[in-house]
Amino acid sequence: MKMTALEKHFVNKAAHARNVAERAVQLLERINPSPGWRYLDVGCGIGAAASEIAKGGLLDVTGIDVDPKQIVEAQRGVTGDNLHFRVMDATGMDFRDGQFDIVATNMVTHHIPNWERAFSEMVRVLHTGGYLIYRDHVFPSWLARIGRQILRFMGMPSANAIESLAAKAGLTKIYELRQPRVVTAIWVKNA
Repeated sequence: MKMTALEKHFVNKAAHARNVAERAVQLLERINPSPGWRYLDVGCGIGAAASEIAKGGLLDVTGIDVDPKQIVEAQRGVTGDNLHFRVMDATGMDFRDGQFDIVATNMVTHHIPNWERAFSEMVRVLHTGGYLIYRDHVFPSWLARIGRQILRFMGMPSANAIESLAAKAGLTKIYELRQPRVVTAIWVKNA
């Protein structure tokens, strides 16, 4: 699901984009990536986090978003050959299995009605030993069940559902921060 014009108005503001980029860098520091690793930003929007991660040339960074207008904005001013942006749906990524060392997503899955499929795709394109960085709104399980019936155009991830998907995918959690209605987690892919 693409964001509404009103949502874009707020999330594309410079101050918000800076905060998103800073948070992405802070989470990446928990992993200590090696030069040349491939980093995928799922739901990259205007590319603030991807652009910041690509600075310095340590990582090869790809940002994807379902909204072509966001990708056009992200591509403005791209320099260097380690930063790429593509229009792509997170529920059916056009990448081979295990292509990335790090897959990151920030406040995206609640926009995707079939968020579980998007989560599975993120795991699929992550190679064994790679890291999944996830941050998004979460809902109590009872509210997620009801919300799926009423708000079919949205994703309604719950902490329990995320944990279940991660366990089934063979992910081991190495970091978690739970805040009211938001979860941030980093997993490593074991198999």
